[in-house]
Amino acid sequence: MFITSQAVGAGLYRQYLADYVKNGSLVRVERGLYVSPDGLDDVLFWLQQRAKKIVYSHETALFLHRITDRTPSRYSITVPSSYKASEALKRFCKIYYIKNELIDLGKIEKPSGMKNLIYTYNLERAMCDIIRSRNKIDNQIVIDAVKNYALLKNKNLHLLYKYAKEFNIENIVYRYFEVLV
Repeated sequence: MFITSQAVGAGLYRQYLADYVKNGSLVRVERGLYVSPDGLDDVLFWLQQRAKKIVYSHETALFLHRITDRTPSRYSITVPSSYKASEALKRFCKIYYIKNELIDLGKIEKPSGMKNLIYTYNLERAMCDIIRSRNKIDNQIVIDAVKNYALLKNKNLHLLYKYAKEFNIENIVYRYFEVLV
């Protein structure tokens, strides 16, 4: 994946990009963004290369952590509240906005399905995001995520409740887990 300015900086003429797209050697994702035909397989990686401030969250984070087996139809991302999302990003993603001081809470690097490193939230932050957004998400996804998290041997309830306190949802999180844990 690369942008036009990178290609021109490496000595490639703009017209060659159009020729490569015509003959199928490149795919034009959007204006100024190109990827090899096999590079489209790692959509998570190329989206993050295009929009550096995004963090995969909610249903997408649950999928990356294997808490759900539902492949997201649209990727869920979290961005700082001051972020202006491009039209392409809006097409591919469900966007959640968060205060700037909370964007890095629980942020980790994790390999995508194609082994490229991407930013997502750790499992405890993902659980808090799902519970915070429970009215915007399919109820079955929320219930399954809570049940699957409760069954994990390596869950970190202390961290989960710490994050819940940061988001002011500790009572809600407690209600979800009081019976299961």
